[in-house]
Amino acid sequence: MPRRIDVDGLFDATVRVFAERGYRATTTQEIASRGGVNEVTLFRRYGDKATLINTALTHALAKSPFARVTVTDDVRADLVALVQAYAATVETYGGAVMTLLVEIPRHPELRGAMAAFTPNLLNAVQVIATHQDRGQLRPGDPVQKLVTLIAPLMVVGLWARTGAEIIAPKFDPDALVTAFLDGQRGN
Repeated sequence: MPRRIDVDGLFDATVRVFAERGYRATTTQEIASRGGVNEVTLFRRYGDKATLINTALTHALAKSPFARVTVTDDVRADLVALVQAYAATVETYGGAVMTLLVEIPRHPELRGAMAAFTPNLLNAVQVIATHQDRGQLRPGDPVQKLVTLIAPLMVVGLWARTGAEIIAPKFDPDALVTAFLDGQRGN
């Protein structure tokens, strides 16, 4: 009887290796070693490295906290939840999304994984757009507003990935949202 594979563990290992090394330096041998499977098993199940990475990222992004943000009547609570969901997703999946964004232009075979991230992004954009429609946030491009909201976290994450010591305040979602709202409140 074939040995049962821990698919969640395999996908987590795949995402970690990809986030750490990028597409070119990620090897199926390293993924197999960290995932506790035989490298041949990876090729039997997924065919090639790109398919494995796309499948693993799709799986991870579908279950990430950032995929589950919702809209309520409370703009502040929604934005704090959005920021916390983004931070939790980055903490869980490391720099996988940033690595994906950097790698796609050089490796178009990764576009399948980006298709999995797009619904998460659109869902977060919808939170902003809904509060704009209600007059709770200023009008404007909701994608740009989302980027403005999470940019401080993205920058700190990029710095952290370099290994450089940075002096950054402790993550405070309320302070981040307060600063954002100070410039974004509706009329």
